[in-house]
Amino acid sequence: MRSFFIACSLFLLTPFQPAQAHPHVWTDMTIEILFNDDGMVTGLRQTWLFDDYYTAYAVEGMDLDGDGNPDPENLNEIMQVNLEHLKEYGYFTEARENEKILKLQPLTGKSTRMLGKRLEMTFTSPFENPVSPKGNNFSYAIFDPTYYVEMLHAETENPVILSGAPAGCSYKINPPNPDPSAVAQAAMLDASVRGETGLGSFFAERVSLTCPED
Repeated sequence: MRSFFIACSLFLLTPFQPAQAHPHVWTDMTIEILFNDDGMVTGLRQTWLFDDYYTAYAVEGMDLDGDGNPDPENLNEIMQVNLEHLKEYGYFTEARENEKILKLQPLTGKSTRMLGKRLEMTFTSPFENPVSPKGNNFSYAIFDPTYYVEMLHAETENPVILSGAPAGCSYKINPPNPDPSAVAQAAMLDASVRGETGLGSFFAERVSLTCPED
């Protein structure tokens, strides 16, 4: 039961933060765009690194052997329950082939660990059908539609990795440019209220992939 409330805290609880505008949980992402041997995009390998405030709440009381770290089986339980809850939100993942939203297959390669004082969760979201990357066919955005959780690419040298991409492929992270009305709506929401579904899309970074046509 405790793990259920931990999972829901992504959307409902952040006890270390005073009531304020959204968001209330912060996550740094590193994303691998996966290609098969035919040069088609097959899915995304996602690593989410949660902020230390959420982590402290989520792992409270989970160091049962006294070694200073949460026990791995408890971390796995947090991950499994979180991912089950995120399923109804499409795991916050909106990948597109042109304007068509891609369907996802069940997640694979799920794992979790502590990185310093922050909880990290990794999983692969495969697409139902591979996508041609030629031209500007493929793009993605990863965001909480209610904007309770802010999802941004990590400020590292390679926040997006093209794994197995054909020669000449590149990507661009397009920063959000939220409508003033969306900013005002987010500013009015406190920790007890979730934004309307779709609010988070205004604050999402969108990554576009470009590959040679020939």
